[in-house]
Amino acid sequence: MTIVETKLFLRDPSAPITVLGIPLALLVVFGLIPSANEPSPDFGGNSLLANLIAPLAVAILLGMLAVTIFPTAIATYREKGVLRRLSASPASPRLLLTAQLLVNVAAALVVVLLIVGIGIAVLGVEAPGNPAGFVISVVLGAASLFCIGLLIAALAPTGRAAGGIGSAVFFPMLALGGVWVPKEHLPTFLQWAADALPMGATYNAMRSTWAGGAPEPVQLLSMSVFALLCAVLAARLFRWV
Repeated sequence: MTIVETKLFLRDPSAPITVLGIPLALLVVFGLIPSANEPSPDFGGNSLLANLIAPLAVAILLGMLAVTIFPTAIATYREKGVLRRLSASPASPRLLLTAQLLVNVAAALVVVLLIVGIGIAVLGVEAPGNPAGFVISVVLGAASLFCIGLLIAALAPTGRAAGGIGSAVFFPMLALGGVWVPKEHLPTFLQWAADALPMGATYNAMRSTWAGGAPEPVQLLSMSVFALLCAVLAARLFRWV
């Protein structure tokens, strides 16, 4: 099942191009700006690429896969009756759900490694100063965002509805999470959202760990709570038909 879903994922050029192209293009375009890779006191001695752009590319990648592409695929299967037919066969619909998760998580892992590898080897971006903290931030962030996507997939009756709900969740999280505008530049009354929402918590935790610091407790708590809460709700509300 996972092999079949992988082939279907790669056969549709829009998903791989979007998942691979947007984050890497963002990194490379900013990497071509000479001043982007110079240490700056505004970023604690780190460069713009290391402090903002590379974590931004990873956050956008995780968000696109988890909140829009993954739930749209599952909801499309529901809309076309694939889940209903699988429920009457020896292949449990849960296998399809697991296969979809594995494919999307694997795609995320590959692109994250490419972003970090190309950034360090080709563009001269500093390596994450706290590698363990960075990995923890990526794993918890991916878990929270994919569980949100799972909840969307549990509720959306059609692929178009899942895409609409995903976009309605994705773009506000970008704006309020300090992704488009760094959280320190947000209005004071909105800065709490940058660490309380899962997208912002993921992005800002990666920023901190790339600079050699540690994720803030509120960021870790946010990602953990969203992952647990959305997973429980999705399990209770998920419909196969």
